[in-house]
Amino acid sequence: MIWLATALAWPAAAFAQSPGGKASPPAVNPGRPTVTDPASLTAPGWLETEFGGQDNWDRGELWSTPVVFKLTMKNQRVEYRLSSDGLLIVPHGADAIGNTYLAGEYLFRDQQHFGWDLTARYTLTLPTAPSGFGSRKVDHAILLLASRDFAHSHHGDVTAHVDLNMGVADLARQSAGGRDTELLGTASFTFPLPGGRWQYTNELVYQSPIAGQRSQVTTMHGVSYAVHAWDVYDVALQWQLHGDGPVWQLLFGRTFFLGRLF
Repeated sequence: MIWLATALAWPAAAFAQSPGGKASPPAVNPGRPTVTDPASLTAPGWLETEFGGQDNWDRGELWSTPVVFKLTMKNQRVEYRLSSDGLLIVPHGADAIGNTYLAGEYLFRDQQHFGWDLTARYTLTLPTAPSGFGSRKVDHAILLLASRDFAHSHHGDVTAHVDLNMGVADLARQSAGGRDTELLGTASFTFPLPGGRWQYTNELVYQSPIAGQRSQVTTMHGVSYAVHAWDVYDVALQWQLHGDGPVWQLLFGRTFFLGRLF
């Protein structure tokens, strides 16, 4: 796990304000540690990275190291995403690399003019995971996202942030022929804590049943800490209220910039 610790400790000092007055990077736009993603896009031209670890505590212990790369175009309307489940580590078993995901997202409305950020995302799943970890078939998903900041009426400070996601996925069955349609509904609520660097987030997620799997309902409670506006760490505990997956999951990770591409 040395490489995981190295990635989480990747130095951000190179982005600090220089003596010559070079501007610092903009703020990152973390989607971690929640399943719910923000509808707002990342800073255009900056290659933003989310990286972390996820540990299933029961029902088949499994470590995974998900990673996401995000890049928004100059028009500030289109964001491209490359992500992976990362390395899948099974204690006393064979490790593997998980599936890979290609996605494109388009911003229809922004909250500055409309009150809410509204986007739509299409995701293509490439079956890079071996049998036993995936279906070995291509999957498709469409996600609608909405986000809004709620600010103090007098001071203008953000007092709460809300992210809502609704999606539908076309999924191949892992151990049988045919495909399933899975519905997804999520909501997360984030509250800044005193001091300006800490935030608390909670989330509720619903996934509809598919062949061989009951519907799932999970909740998550997590905190994040901003070392800088462009360097944010997080840790969370996810609890499954209903379903067949792990009851408890520990999540931790980091969101930061790899650099500016244009």
